[in-house]
Amino acid sequence: MDERFFSATLSVVNGHSEETLPLIQRLLADSGIGLAELDGIIYGQGPGAFTGLRIGCGIAQGLALAHDLPLIPVPTLDVIAFQSGAPVVQVVMDARMNEVYTASYRDGVAQTPITLQSRAALSVPADIPLLAGDCAQELNYPGKTMCELRPDAASYIRLVRRGGYAAVAPEAAGLLYIRDKVALTAAEQQARKHG
Repeated sequence: MDERFFSATLSVVNGHSEETLPLIQRLLADSGIGLAELDGIIYGQGPGAFTGLRIGCGIAQGLALAHDLPLIPVPTLDVIAFQSGAPVVQVVMDARMNEVYTASYRDGVAQTPITLQSRAALSVPADIPLLAGDCAQELNYPGKTMCELRPDAASYIRLVRRGGYAAVAPEAAGLLYIRDKVALTAAEQQARKHG
């Protein structure tokens, strides 16, 4: 099968919502297809940055509703495990506040639920040789290989093509937050410094 991927990355702190739709329009124009010709829309379900997840899901929902397309939610850590190409991997993703989102994968299948763990107390099974994710290089695990990875659009598509991800109606789209809190209070920050 002849595959061509058209992708772009936004590196902005603010303005995602203003820049994303024009970027999608440019990508569709470059590819020579229209939204109505798509089979569906894949979106990153999370976990991840709350604002980015909400903007991404909202845009995906709006486009899917407007063009009668199904949505396919995919957990972020599943994509990183897939990108690693490793048969056994522990995915670690920065969750801020000295914590990580993590899960173990074997042959691309999650062996544990995605959990939130302290960086200092991260539990990595002895039989897992590789840690992969956006903060893997920052962790210190002697005897383990560290691989810095961030999810990319082409990997979302390839992973969904392999199967196992169900499409949902746009109004049923949801996000995988893992936690509701995005920052420590001043008192919690002080307690961590002195605790």
